[in-house]
Amino acid sequence: MNRKDFLKWFGLGGVGLLGTASIPALIARLRGAPVDQSGPLCFGPAPTDPTAATGSGFALGDDGMGNGTGLLRRTGNAYGSMVHPPSGLHRNYLSSFERPLKEEHGEWLFAGTSNDGASAKLEDRYLPPFSRAKSGVRDIEVRTINRPVNVAHGTSFNAWTFNGRVPGPVIRATAGETLRIRLRNLTNEPHSVHFHGSHDPNQDGWESIPGGTDTLYTIKAGPVGVHPYHCHVPPLALHMAKGLFGTMIVDPPGGRPPAHEVVLILSGYDLQNRGRNDIYSWNGLAGFYDRFPIRVNVGELVRVYLVNMLEYEPVASFHLHAQTFDVFRSGTKLQPDDHTDVITLGQTERAILEFRLPYKGRYMFHPHQIHMAERGAMGWFVAV
Repeated sequence: MNRKDFLKWFGLGGVGLLGTASIPALIARLRGAPVDQSGPLCFGPAPTDPTAATGSGFALGDDGMGNGTGLLRRTGNAYGSMVHPPSGLHRNYLSSFERPLKEEHGEWLFAGTSNDGASAKLEDRYLPPFSRAKSGVRDIEVRTINRPVNVAHGTSFNAWTFNGRVPGPVIRATAGETLRIRLRNLTNEPHSVHFHGSHDPNQDGWESIPGGTDTLYTIKAGPVGVHPYHCHVPPLALHMAKGLFGTMIVDPPGGRPPAHEVVLILSGYDLQNRGRNDIYSWNGLAGFYDRFPIRVNVGELVRVYLVNMLEYEPVASFHLHAQTFDVFRSGTKLQPDDHTDVITLGQTERAILEFRLPYKGRYMFHPHQIHMAERGAMGWFVAV
């Protein structure tokens, strides 16, 4: 920052907005000294990527986390999220939440695979497709594992996970199929798996399963739609906020029209154990879809399975810029309930959205609770 920029910033009242925790960093920046860039709200330029829609900026706050009236942001590009994703990720890292109409070619890196993705089967790379189990029965294993997960730039969270990731795996079935879900609790805490939807109450998953044990749930997949699942052991808010949640898609027997499908699960992270979210994410990584936009073809049908799994927030919304969408509330009907550009969801509410992007360009999406967007839950669809 040169003298002219500083005086201009000072004239806007910038110093008066700074919290005391931020003053040393500002002085260091003015002197040209290195600045600590750890944490989700970083100062320096983030790694560039040719597929990225934006670059980076910096943020300051009263508490060093971007909270309070001391919040500032400056970006060196058209727009940017204050909270950046973990460094070193490939744009296809979250491919298990997306299924293009056609497989992409070229360089691929997938979570849990070799560097070239060669060890990953096609069905493991993407969101599972519509299919019918030949026997009418699907066997699924869900494991509870405690582990640290990288959730933002320089930020690790001690999570309770299903199968080692937050959110847990997307489960997909066809209505009427029998699901046999084996829960293996590999932790010392009691846990469970509760599925939303319609099933035998004796298989509801609210009972605690002690650490080091396992159990089997048998349910019928239904009704048609998108349904969350999560741990239901008290204190429920803690178990969900720590990461024990996921999504199940139940397809109609004939499937839905072919589309570019994307699961978007909104959640937050309480980094300071105070019952309040500090950063927000789609599919577990803050700022990921700001850095790595969801790429779709112009004019193709896009289907979003949208799920609100925030704890500590009574309501959240989803807004798509420059386009409107059909809304299928919970996805339980095959005809849309509404057509709009913003939808509001309470905790664990969900919807299926369908739209087409008619022009090449970037289409921003985010919650219209702006603090969520600014702290990691802003992203882009890019029509090519």
